[in-house]
Amino acid sequence: MGTERQELTRRRPLGLALCAVLLAFSPVALSAAETFSQDSARKLFATGLENISSVYIRKVSLGDFAIDSLKGLAQFDQSIGIERKGSRVVLSVASAGVADFGAPGEDSVSGWAELMARTINAARAHSYPISNEPAEKLYQSVFDAGMASLDKYSRYSGADAARENRAAREGFGGIGIRLDTDNERVIIQAVLPNTPAEKAGLQANDRIVRVASRAIAGMEVKDVVSLMRGKVGSSLSLEVERAGTQQPLKFDIKRALIVPPTVTLTKADDIAEIKITSFNHDTGVSLSNILDSLRNGKSGKVSGIVLDLRGNPGGLLDQAVVVSDLFLTSGQITSTRGRHPDATQLFNATGRDAAKGVPLVVLINGGSASSAEIVAGALQDRGRAVLVGTNTFGKGSVQTVIRMPNDGELTLTWAHFHAPSGYSINRLGVFPTICTSPALGGTPGLVEAMDKGMLRGMVDLSQRRTADTMHDNGKDELHKVCPYQAGVNNDVDLQVARALLRHNELYQRALKQSLPSLAARP
Repeated sequence: MGTERQELTRRRPLGLALCAVLLAFSPVALSAAETFSQDSARKLFATGLENISSVYIRKVSLGDFAIDSLKGLAQFDQSIGIERKGSRVVLSVASAGVADFGAPGEDSVSGWAELMARTINAARAHSYPISNEPAEKLYQSVFDAGMASLDKYSRYSGADAARENRAAREGFGGIGIRLDTDNERVIIQAVLPNTPAEKAGLQANDRIVRVASRAIAGMEVKDVVSLMRGKVGSSLSLEVERAGTQQPLKFDIKRALIVPPTVTLTKADDIAEIKITSFNHDTGVSLSNILDSLRNGKSGKVSGIVLDLRGNPGGLLDQAVVVSDLFLTSGQITSTRGRHPDATQLFNATGRDAAKGVPLVVLINGGSASSAEIVAGALQDRGRAVLVGTNTFGKGSVQTVIRMPNDGELTLTWAHFHAPSGYSINRLGVFPTICTSPALGGTPGLVEAMDKGMLRGMVDLSQRRTADTMHDNGKDELHKVCPYQAGVNNDVDLQVARALLRHNELYQRALKQSLPSLAARP
């Protein structure tokens, strides 16, 4: 789709219990700007190869992976060549051999890690462009080349990128503001509720002048953000200019754990519209609080809920399970299957249904992926919600995130997940119950028909639920049933959802259509 998607990740160690821990190793911190060290490189590659060998979804030849990875050095010097010749690995520059190493056993983690580190060290000695590159750029290039031979969701992130990934998943030490630029000035775009920034009195459109006593004129926003983040509980001094004040305002604020908000609520008459933009550490708790407030009447009468997952790229596996569980009373939510014994797992509802059976419509489109697809598939298969929109993205794999010795991350696909009725989400995604795809020209008149008691745009879900046995050509044809068109603002999705919730008979008919037959269930 042209943009990178947030992976569905496990926030747990190997085993069944859900918890907020990443599969981690004790890191030996390295500076991202550090010059290349053969010993540090060997430790980094050994960690990567060990995990590729043990948890990746399919068995990988470590030798092939290592050779593919080393070919990434050509990014810096196209005269560099890497070739395996029988039991030897040869490094060449301008077609002339400059180093020759004995190839270790095909599955030797330590052997191939050592060879990779020695080869890069030799390349630095014979190539001026490579010798000038910092270690982190060499690691990124080498891992990028190797990971390309795995799958599109597995990747390596250097220390800086990994830090941002962890902040998005788990939160960070900060004060709770969003920044933007206005005529090359850094301004506060928004102040998040219930954060140190709000309590201190910072306001949207305040212009930031100094951070931690440093003038920020000419700084990029990302550098200002980096200055503002720090250890939870530590102090941050700010100076801001505010319209109507003569002198800069000074603030001394203690940092807190800031988890980016992912759930918002709006009300349209007696219909609650809940938008989930991604799945991070706080998504389940945020949704639970909203549902509790709706159930307790704090937000007024509610006769229906619209859960908007359009454009949601996914996120954490356990949060997809929690969100699904908040609407279900029983049954399976999803299952995962992979090569590692712990990759085969089953997740069931615990029986709460915090919405207490209030009619539910879920909005989906081609931008709904991974965790969003787990939720959509579970609520559809369990007969809890009517899905409206277009086919989802089809990102049906689970990634595990490994902390690397340089404080970077290795993200590896380790399982595929399946909807309760047994079908794989991978490639085809989840299909809506009611299709609103503009590509089919079927959106005009849907709402008008429903207001007259007619149900239109229904999708035959039986083929989707048995598509795993189809050939690729058949799957490609099936995916045209309700195709997504990027860039199309399809407001009819919400209109259809509201119409269904206004006409309970139509809603119940559509809900019945969502249920798989007993024969189709695993």
